[in-house]
Amino acid sequence: MESRGQAGRQVKRIEQQWGFGLAPIKPDVQRGRVDAAKTVLATIVQGHHAALGRLDDLSTVQGLFTRTYKKDQWDWFTVCARLGYPSVKEARQTSSTLRHLRQCLRDANWQAAMEAATTLKIAGVPDRLSNFVTGTPTPLSGRGFVYVLSTREAPEMLKIGYTNRDPLTRAKEINSATGVITPWGVRGAWVIAHAHRAEGDIHALLADYRIRKDREFFQMPFAEAARVIEGYVVGVR
Repeated sequence: MESRGQAGRQVKRIEQQWGFGLAPIKPDVQRGRVDAAKTVLATIVQGHHAALGRLDDLSTVQGLFTRTYKKDQWDWFTVCARLGYPSVKEARQTSSTLRHLRQCLRDANWQAAMEAATTLKIAGVPDRLSNFVTGTPTPLSGRGFVYVLSTREAPEMLKIGYTNRDPLTRAKEINSATGVITPWGVRGAWVIAHAHRAEGDIHALLADYRIRKDREFFQMPFAEAARVIEGYVVGVR
């Protein structure tokens, strides 16, 4: 948004109150999502009868996992945190299986629906949906996160750090610090053991892009940073 200052200059106003991906979820929207998650949870655990007449609930929950891996909505990381930070691969597979389950239920293909529900159960989706419904954080069991932040105004100025806590909380802390004009948004977060050591290793891998040795800022495309981080995370698992 732009307005004119006293000298007639164009002044760009920053209206954002949060970074991309960190938007809070409106209470009425969250209630609808929780109800949908309850339907899908019952369908997976109890059987297809729980979803009869409520197939749209499967689409709603599918959409939650879809935004988690596409990272294209203002609340994508808020949703990702509520789901317990599924990986991109897991979120994509879950979204696909939920779509398949809905099609099977719509077509009254009960055997295929049961197989899809079993796939979701084996993948641990009931635990993720239970946490989503209750708002209970997923235990980290000694693990932490490596995260990447940027702003929409400077998408290739990346802040790459680590936290042993919830990265959603960490991002909000960074944005509340004095001197932050444009809110940082979360571009990605990876669960990993020994997150502090992992941060140092990843900084070393990206040394050519580092702006200052004593700061965790890198000038580079996010896709390249994500490729390097993903390769590192897979390599140490």
